[in-house]
Amino acid sequence: MARQFKLRLGDGTVLAVDDQGLRTWAVDEKAMVQPSGSSDWRPLKDVLAASRPARPDDGVAVIPLKPLDGEPSPAPAGSLPSLRLAHAEEEWQDDEVYEGGGLLATAWLWLQRAVLLAALAAGAYVAATTWPTWLPVVTRLGLIFFTKIDEQVHPRRASTPGMDDAQQRERQEALKTAGEQLPHLAPETIQLVLSSSAWSIPDPPEVFSRAYAAAKNGSSALTAPEAEELKSLQGALLAALRPAERGRLRDYDRVRGLRATLPSEDRAALGAFARGTRALSPASRGRLQALLGKAVAAGLGPARS
Repeated sequence: MARQFKLRLGDGTVLAVDDQGLRTWAVDEKAMVQPSGSSDWRPLKDVLAASRPARPDDGVAVIPLKPLDGEPSPAPAGSLPSLRLAHAEEEWQDDEVYEGGGLLATAWLWLQRAVLLAALAAGAYVAATTWPTWLPVVTRLGLIFFTKIDEQVHPRRASTPGMDDAQQRERQEALKTAGEQLPHLAPETIQLVLSSSAWSIPDPPEVFSRAYAAAKNGSSALTAPEAEELKSLQGALLAALRPAERGRLRDYDRVRGLRATLPSEDRAALGAFARGTRALSPASRGRLQALLGKAVAAGLGPARS
């Protein structure tokens, strides 16, 4: 807090001022100063000299400016009317008001922070307890959003023959590898899933995941007898597996309705699905490929190059 002084001007006026106020009256050579807590009066110029470092202009007389023609000369400072203020002791009591204001401002700031933290904690609790409701929606919207961006940034090729030889060989190798690991999908279906990616070639677990989702989305394209036949074939596939593998596939199907699956989960489900498919007869396997192929094509939309 700034120091307080009593200032007695040359005309007898007594003011209560701080350091800055003292310098305001430096032009009054007769002014006297009484510091707070002291009964001695000292010349103003001595107090100012002791309260700040010496400056190059100290001691330089003030040169009054010559008034312009027709303009009255300014009245001397001693003849100006002065405003008599209350004693310094009364003004110093105002310090308590400022201290109280500071405490209220600090309390209000901490109250705002507490409310903000409480709101964040409540939001986190609601999000943690309701994630099965909002996470699938957010996942689906995210996939749609980033797929649209991918289509804009990487336009799809007009036709497969337009690829260079290296890309053709890479795609054929991916088709061969996926065909060996995904016996429930016909080569044409695998090719359709591979071509759904414009700028990368998915590995077998990703092909499995994309085909699984597309078959779910396109299941409405099957007729009622076809849908019943597909359900029966999938039941036979599950019956050929061990109980642990059947439980893994059921958990996988449930998890896909809640969130995006991890590559490790896709790989484990692929292995169980492939083992169940190989246990089917060749005729049943062929029907499974045909029905899944129709559903996947419908789920992926128009045929893609």
